[in-house]
Amino acid sequence: MTVYTVVLYAHLLAAVALFIGQGIEWVASALFRGASSTEQVRAWLRVFKVSPPLSGIGIGVLLLSGGYLASLSGAMKQGWIPATLLAVGIALTLGFALILPRMNKIRKALPSLNEPVSAELRNRLSDPLLHSAIRIRLLLATGILYLMAAKIPFTPSLIALAIALAAGLLLSLPVMRRASST
Repeated sequence: MTVYTVVLYAHLLAAVALFIGQGIEWVASALFRGASSTEQVRAWLRVFKVSPPLSGIGIGVLLLSGGYLASLSGAMKQGWIPATLLAVGIALTLGFALILPRMNKIRKALPSLNEPVSAELRNRLSDPLLHSAIRIRLLLATGILYLMAAKIPFTPSLIALAIALAAGLLLSLPVMRRASST
């Protein structure tokens, strides 16, 4: 077993961890939106809480191992690498600027006892920006996965990421429609 093999394996495991973490975010947020009691919200928040550490470790290992692998193959000069880093920056911004603050507000809005979900809490749970950011991040990660496989030049990489972003927005339309109809 070589160092390259170990790093490549770590890179693949990190991608799996990232997708599991982001999948947990999507499912838990979709389910807590339908909760009828604060205890149900708490249960889904406990599930959601697994995502940031899992996704965070995944992205950290992906960046470190990816940097190492790219330096060995000379891929640092390929166009898909800066496009990928741009997409990672967008995904991190969505997480830190939109998802985490909204999740913290949801946690703070929970009363200490089990009660029916209030209108204010329901609005926070159904926040279209929260749900859209979660969907867009997952689709951006899928776009990055495509770039890792295709290894295309910069401009086609940006087009592929724009398609992934558009797909994330399209998958957000039902959430946005639900919010505008309430």
